[in-house]
Amino acid sequence: MDYSTFSFRWGVEHLGESNPAWTELTAVVSSISEGEILRQKLRNFEDWKSGGTLPPVGGQKVLNELIDIKLKALGWQSQIYCLGDILDETGKRKQKLAYWTMDFKKDDIGVEVSFNNAGVLAQNVLRLSVMSENPDRPKKELIRLGILVCAHNDLKKWSDMDSTVLTYESVVKVIPLMNFNIPTPIVVLGLHASSDGTLWDDTELFAHKKLSKWQDMAPKDQTLWAERIEKFQASLQR
Repeated sequence: MDYSTFSFRWGVEHLGESNPAWTELTAVVSSISEGEILRQKLRNFEDWKSGGTLPPVGGQKVLNELIDIKLKALGWQSQIYCLGDILDETGKRKQKLAYWTMDFKKDDIGVEVSFNNAGVLAQNVLRLSVMSENPDRPKKELIRLGILVCAHNDLKKWSDMDSTVLTYESVVKVIPLMNFNIPTPIVVLGLHASSDGTLWDDTELFAHKKLSKWQDMAPKDQTLWAERIEKFQASLQR
């Protein structure tokens, strides 16, 4: 998978070319292939057909799953709580606040993967900034730089993501306007539907709306989807 980068507050320059966490992250991204994404999507369909969870609409979940699997295998921390301990008036620790977990961290680099609604861009960026500035966290737990991963328009279109999903193109227009509010260096990492400059073939694998449970579908619909899944499987084996 190809990618582009955009530097906010000299994020790329702060990283340097040989930063170990950055090298690992870009290697993971580069290793994700068209076939790997389609096979993961097919596993979602097969799980659904066996009575499991509903297959997700669009490519967001599949991409999140692959990135999650690959980074955890390399020892990255995941779902890191950004805030320090929040105590009540008696000094007891209160429950963690929702929406304040950062996706991944390794060494002093934090990562937010944003294949979700464009309206959460501010929250994504704020989480990275809080993890670099929070005085309630030990210094060794803080990050010095954040990376925001998102889809280019071509990947959004290829995997039939929802029209509201954040894109690299929109981020690079908006994030410079945050210059006086976000002190943290950030690298925007935009993912393409291509490998080594070659665009991926169009696919119908993501072109479906929300489906019902397999056991609740009419027999004719089960037959139709079973044939579709078999067709997709055969195409990947060529």
